[in-house]
Amino acid sequence: MKNKKEKNKVDILPLSNDYVFKRIFSKGGNERILKSLLEAILEIKIQKIEIKNPEIPKESLKEKLSILDIKAEINDNIMLDIEMQVGNTTAIDKRLVVYSSKLVAGDIKVSEKYPDAKNTIVICITTDNILKRNAYLSIAKLKFEKTQEKRYAEMGYEKEDEYLTDMISYYIIELTKFKENKPRTGDLLEKWLLVIGGDEEMMKKCKKEEGEIKEAIEQLEEMSADEKEREIYEIRERSRLVYNTEMYEARRKGLEEGEERGKRIGEKIRRRTWEKYNIPIDVDTIEKGYPILCA
Repeated sequence: MKNKKEKNKVDILPLSNDYVFKRIFSKGGNERILKSLLEAILEIKIQKIEIKNPEIPKESLKEKLSILDIKAEINDNIMLDIEMQVGNTTAIDKRLVVYSSKLVAGDIKVSEKYPDAKNTIVICITTDNILKRNAYLSIAKLKFEKTQEKRYAEMGYEKEDEYLTDMISYYIIELTKFKENKPRTGDLLEKWLLVIGGDEEMMKKCKKEEGEIKEAIEQLEEMSADEKEREIYEIRERSRLVYNTEMYEARRKGLEEGEERGKRIGEKIRRRTWEKYNIPIDVDTIEKGYPILCA
């Protein structure tokens, strides 16, 4: 028979869910928690952090494809867009570029001077494998390609510029790759990723230690025990499931229609070929399945 403690145990909501992630890391007063995660990812010291969009618009929770990203500014000179991406990684490379472009454009409107534009970093944590790279953390910048020999110009530079600018950077973390390759260093980033991925052993360990990860876990437990929060989480998950089902059915239907259309086109081509080579079109001919002949 289960004891009272086991009966009252609540399943912890996944921190890898975009809604849960947004609630924990962008909630007012949780700047220290977000700061800890960002320092682990970016490997820089953050002196100041400001979350630009701590609230979650109610209408966005009803939209199947709404993006629950976190916009923040650190050290007064870096703009950030952080997103926990759950499924729907279609054209994600283009989406990340759009995110960075919007941050830069928005900052230019404020400063009105190009030299005053702040650096921009887009961070995407995804539950899927999206890059053909042997790394669970990939960093991309606007890097120059190798100079073609026919375009070479001897200018005497001992060291050439590698990047057009370091103003824009992209950090992509693929949780599946991280889990498959098992943590090796035990550093802060690995601890955070294990907790975000729902590793129970690491969560128990971090709860015994003081720090931002412990705070995040405690708030996650509180959120998981809140019926209203669970309801919002479940509604969003159902919406995602409905969307994925609709997309699957649309693809299946498209394949079936495409197959049927292909059969009709194939039959037309076959008939034209038979007519061209004076092959009699009767039941016996069709049963033999004469191939399409090329002129």
